[in-house]
Amino acid sequence: MAVLFVSACTTSQPVPTDIPEDVVIEVGAVIFDGKECTVTGETKLPPGKYSYVLQDESEYEVQMWIGRLLEGKTNQDILDLQGEPGARLPEAVLDEAYDMAFEPGFARLKPDGGEIHTYILTDEGEYTVGVWSYETEIIPFTEWFCAPLWIEEAPSE
Repeated sequence: MAVLFVSACTTSQPVPTDIPEDVVIEVGAVIFDGKECTVTGETKLPPGKYSYVLQDESEYEVQMWIGRLLEGKTNQDILDLQGEPGARLPEAVLDEAYDMAFEPGFARLKPDGGEIHTYILTDEGEYTVGVWSYETEIIPFTEWFCAPLWIEEAPSE
């Protein structure tokens, strides 16, 4: 499998639109410190296969997820329903808001730290990048909506 690395700055060169299906583009990092979750990299991408490095710097053990918002829903709608960062939303609310993106296989460990998560993002629309953790005796279930992401078909020339 070929891997093409793209700078994580939002001012980097545009992501190529003629990407072969077996190429994965690393577009940024998802950084969670237990209080805030941030995403580095491009926020508008053409359909494709993309990887993010999950850097969990918290006491939680989090999993990353990406979901495409269904028609008429926005990231702000979800944040308004959540109220407080980390609070759990009822599963029914999430089911009515998201179509979860497909992550083939398992996350791979990065030698210098973090996990590489790859997603197939083929449908145009607004997505949410987030993390969640299992409930433990010490820490309740948490759900963090990190950042919006848009998958857009490249304009035809």
